[in-house]
Amino acid sequence: MYKRYIYKLCAVLFLVSFSGMGTLLAQTQEQIDQFNKERKTYFTEKLELTEAEGKAFWPLYEDFANRKMKLVEDERNTYQYANKNADHLSDKEIKETLAKAFRLKEEQLALEKDFYQNKFMTVLPAKKVMKLGKVEWDFRRHLMRKLREQGDGDYGNRNSGSSRGGSGSGSSGSGQGGMGLPPAYF
Repeated sequence: MYKRYIYKLCAVLFLVSFSGMGTLLAQTQEQIDQFNKERKTYFTEKLELTEAEGKAFWPLYEDFANRKMKLVEDERNTYQYANKNADHLSDKEIKETLAKAFRLKEEQLALEKDFYQNKFMTVLPAKKVMKLGKVEWDFRRHLMRKLREQGDGDYGNRNSGSSRGGSGSGSSGSGQGGMGLPPAYF
């Protein structure tokens, strides 16, 4: 039961981290469409987007999310390769792999900076752009809650006394997303 929950949790984290991407592993087109519809509804409501703002914002956001997903996926694959082959890599190869991973993180930050400070500002008021990062963060939390409710139910209860939970793993919203900044992806 615990392993099944972890699998579901990873699937949702993967889905949320790469919101907006064209293809998802092990996801049907219907699931992708439902996710995109729910995300669009949630963001539109929370950002209080007008029809004109929505028409201008969504193509930009989809472009941003797809580019971000590609960079995150490349970073994840880099780390997976390094971890899987660590015993067989030379020090030079490990240093190159770390350099590549950090370059990808820098590219993610540059992408976020470009979209948040430039592109989104051309279609939304500054206050809504500032609020966007928190809305992204809150949407991920919303999906996690929904997953717990649909799942077995006992793991998601932090007050159950389970030793699996841990205390305060970011659920208070005090991380980057809680400040209204673009959330960091794993």
